[in-house]
Amino acid sequence: MPEWFLYIVSILSKSWVLMLSPAIFIFFVFKDRLAFRFVLLTAAFFLFGNLTASSLRAFDDIYIYRYLVWALTDIIWMALIAYWGIKDKVYLWQCVIGQLVVIGAPILQLFRLVDRHLWDLAYSTVIYQTLMPFINIATVVVCYLPLIILFTKQGSVRSKRENSSP
Repeated sequence: MPEWFLYIVSILSKSWVLMLSPAIFIFFVFKDRLAFRFVLLTAAFFLFGNLTASSLRAFDDIYIYRYLVWALTDIIWMALIAYWGIKDKVYLWQCVIGQLVVIGAPILQLFRLVDRHLWDLAYSTVIYQTLMPFINIATVVVCYLPLIILFTKQGSVRSKRENSSP
């Protein structure tokens, strides 16, 4: 296989985009634009985070900028999702759940910044290494939640057709 293809697959698998790809495809096929926007924006932010992480770590030897950039990225995601939720571009319930899940990420990033840089302690290490993966997993789960509605609608339409036939 070409080297560039393996590089792209490596980036996608590390950034949760590979986990979100089935949702992107399903929502596109079923024309669920609200869920499609939500999952596409989330995948774009996961991809951005993965693409910038190594260069940000190489640039930031004093452990300040990486946590500020990552917190700002989470806040920008939250702002875009909130704006789209208000403008009915994503499901409002998915917007709210997404906000509740992701709100811990910028708080955790800023706590990590203060803990590592200002206090020169390591209180946040275990908390950070434990909670950040859970926040990312929960964010992926929130992206898949509209599937429940999609499949229950499909099932209810199918059962109505079966009950209405003579």
